Amino acid sequence: MLSRLHPFFAVVGAVLCLSACGGGSSGSAPTFFPTAPPTNGPVPGSNSVAVTPSSLAFAGAGSGAQTFVVSSTTANAPLPTIDPFGCSPVVSITTSSTTLPATYTVTPVGNGACTFVFTIGNRSATLGINVGGGAGGSFTTTSNPMIFTIGGGSQQYTATASSGTLSADATACNGIASVTGGGGPSPQTFTVSPVAVGSCTYSIVDGSNSLLVPVVVNPSTTPTGVTVSPSALSFASPSAAGQQVSLGFQGSIGTVTIDESSCIANNAKIAFLTLNNVPPNQPVTLPQTATVTPYGPNFSTGSCTIVFIPQNGASASLTVTVNR
Repeated sequence: MLSRLHPFFAVVGAVLCLSACGGGSSGSAPTFFPTAPPTNGPVPGSNSVAVTPSSLAFAGAGSGAQTFVVSSTTANAPLPTIDPFGCSPVVSITTSSTTLPATYTVTPVGNGACTFVFTIGNRSATLGINVGGGAGGSFTTTSNPMIFTIGGGSQQYTATASSGTLSADATACNGIASVTGGGGPSPQTFTVSPVAVGSCTYSIVDGSNSLLVPVVVNPSTTPTGVTVSPSALSFASPSAAGQQVSLGFQGSIGTVTIDESSCIANNAKIAFLTLNNVPPNQPVTLPQTATVTPYGPNFSTGSCTIVFIPQNGASASLTVTVNR
């Protein structure tokens, strides 16, 4: 049986091939390589980091600055990396030191409680911060995860505490989600918007406590598959002129097979599909138009279906009816 299907490539690597080819290539199995050990960086167990004192308390946002020292027993250790969990609206931190031990200055800017984490190599130490003492209260809301889809809309999160000024620190969510709002007495509503796929946690502080709110941004759920328009064609007679259809795709569909066997079988030749302006066995880029033509008065009439089957995603069907 002579197949009238033609191979072609979509812009995302889709291939339409002959039904005789048995569908899309499955490809070779992925190859995995063991992760090589690092050629530089810290040797496990060889680093140390200490923070003295391990906590600082301030009477309020107008209090004077205080200092602390970061040190290490590792020779020539670099300055630590610093992760400020909830500290942006509470205190600022500076240093003029370039080597260890290093002295840092902490200046209170708002009531709240937070934690700095200092890391050298594979070792960490923490510094607890409390500004305002008992000025805050306890949170009465729970920190349920906020789930987003990239490209989706914003969501609002309302935090309630027994007292204190509520503000958000979204430093850990930079590049993943943006957080706006807050900065006033309880309750406060914060608007969270997805930026990129990933997960993070932002904190809300009330003067003496912190509430951590997880954020998850998932990939887009855009449908994947082949599209054909229109999805049905009707011919008044076997001698009618050919009609056009448009072929497209959504997402990464991989290899595609056109199965028109029910329309071109030897015992039921009804109609055939031809890709427009494409020589046989030549590649073509989607979107593409095709022409469906009845075989003629000496051949069969009735209905048949041409199916477009992608390697990934949903198939599309074209129903063809040729009347007598």
